[in-house]
Amino acid sequence: MSKFFSRITTGTVMLIAVCTVSGAAHATEDGAIGRQAYEKACAGCHSDNPAPRALSLAQLKKLPPEKIFNAQISGLMALQASALNEIEQRAVAIYLSEVPWGSVSQAKVEETLQMCATSTPLTAEAFEQPSWVGWGLDLDNTHAQPADQAGLTAADLQNLELKWSFGHAGATTVTTQPAVVGDRIFIGSPNGAIYSLDSKTGCVHWKFETAGEVRAAIIVAVRADGSLGLYAGDRKAWFYALDANTGKLLWKDKTDPHAWALVTSSPILHDGKLYVGTASFEELAGGSSSYECCTFRGAVVAYDAQSGERVWKSYVITEEPKKTKVMTSGVQLWGPSGAAVWTQPTIDPKAGVLYVTTGDSYSSPAADTSDAIVAMDLATGAIRWSVQMTADDAFTTACVAHNADPVAREGCGPDVDFGSSPILRSLPNGKRILLAGQKSGVMHAIDPDDKGAILWQKRLSPGGVLGGIEWGFAADAEFIYVPISDVWETRAMPGHAGGIYKLRFSDGEEIWNTPAAEPDCVDIPGCNAGQPAAATLIPGVVFSGAMDGHMRAYDTASGAIIWDYDTKGDYDTVNDVAARGGSIKGAGVTVVNGWVYFSSGYGLFGMPGNAFLAFGPK
Repeated sequence: MSKFFSRITTGTVMLIAVCTVSGAAHATEDGAIGRQAYEKACAGCHSDNPAPRALSLAQLKKLPPEKIFNAQISGLMALQASALNEIEQRAVAIYLSEVPWGSVSQAKVEETLQMCATSTPLTAEAFEQPSWVGWGLDLDNTHAQPADQAGLTAADLQNLELKWSFGHAGATTVTTQPAVVGDRIFIGSPNGAIYSLDSKTGCVHWKFETAGEVRAAIIVAVRADGSLGLYAGDRKAWFYALDANTGKLLWKDKTDPHAWALVTSSPILHDGKLYVGTASFEELAGGSSSYECCTFRGAVVAYDAQSGERVWKSYVITEEPKKTKVMTSGVQLWGPSGAAVWTQPTIDPKAGVLYVTTGDSYSSPAADTSDAIVAMDLATGAIRWSVQMTADDAFTTACVAHNADPVAREGCGPDVDFGSSPILRSLPNGKRILLAGQKSGVMHAIDPDDKGAILWQKRLSPGGVLGGIEWGFAADAEFIYVPISDVWETRAMPGHAGGIYKLRFSDGEEIWNTPAAEPDCVDIPGCNAGQPAAATLIPGVVFSGAMDGHMRAYDTASGAIIWDYDTKGDYDTVNDVAARGGSIKGAGVTVVNGWVYFSSGYGLFGMPGNAFLAFGPK
């Protein structure tokens, strides 16, 4: 019998292949439906030689068909699959996946939360202990944990062991930077939730369900009334304030009404105000010849942390979108658009500004604040100055889809967003420097006190769509530590993809460069040597995760690898969810009081996984 049974589509019951002819004949028919639908809606990007940012056929084969189906129904591929009916969407999922429908053990899809037996409320005194909150850890966004907070040295690494793991049910990608305060760890989930866990055992204090996936790093801070608040955004563009002890919602706000808007930026707190960037996936929608692309504009929103009142919202592109060209399909195009703010802003109290880096444009001609560093007034959000590092970078998936409308391809750029936060540092002569790493493979150093005048620039890699400096670098008082992605340059060759640099930030001089380790999994789709994940720095050690599933620690003096943990494999979890490690891409390591926390699994362009791992001393 066919794999398809009764389906209800827009109120109509559709019964397929329920008849007495052979199952083999109907399997052939079902395969034909899936193949035809795939060629109609998916083959333009997903093939053995996929478009950038698209999964290859080999990677799709490893995904459960239910996940491929859900991506078409309500996920990232909903617009691209809108030309298919529900039967065709299901047929595509089964045609592409080599995993049988329904074969995933449902017993392990639903989590079993092990609630903590006791729960002593956190107070402001918890911050007298080592902690980690937010993305960059300080207003300068250094992603560097001081010695008294890290409680870990290079000599301690060999005594680390896996203490517990947590599985995100059904997920294939995990990227959130967790926060740690007192005996609590706060993590976001790709399934649309925030958890408060015990940092040593993983038992659960509370779970709060969000509208969308939480990829943004989490802030925990003392509120005006002395209580502790938690702040984070989700990929439905909602921003939340919760009671950190109970998970109770204090307030929430939709940062942007655009249908494709999302929040991946961690908020940053300063002087009672929260600042958070907005981004979108509209550049994915732009690959459809039926979509009126594009109208989203990146922005920063400032909130009063106590009340949730919106203090201001400032668009990076100040001009509102207007009608521009018309595609051959007759669909109207719009612009200017794009310039998403993917990352946490950097606060400069001395100058009274915040700095953000921006993504590419979605419309041609590209806005001059795309692929740029932008300074905004802290009080009003007004743009003080901006400096663009790559001009004419207008990009949507129409630029790479084989069947895209030719008008939508006009003016396409290289897609070299800024995906990491800028870092503010001081020089020995008292002057200051703002550093920003770009997917182009170039590290930029500018003068924040001279409207972004360029001090130096250094190319570290070829760069590209998934290349260069992607999720972030780290800095101490004299040097920066810069991991390299270049995932698509060569899929697995060390010396091309991946590697990490140490530069003196005063002049950009290279101190050392450790090439990528040779991957041990080249036969697995998505495995390669790229190191796109954010770096984390503690005194003497820099951590860098890679697409081959390894988390490595490097000696900051020599660049030698001094600790290497292969996360690939299966894990028993505290929440009874089947978990597996995969590629590491996204947030870096959280290090607090001798413990190390990070996630493993990146199903987009890499090896899927859904594991959160906690390491402590033996």
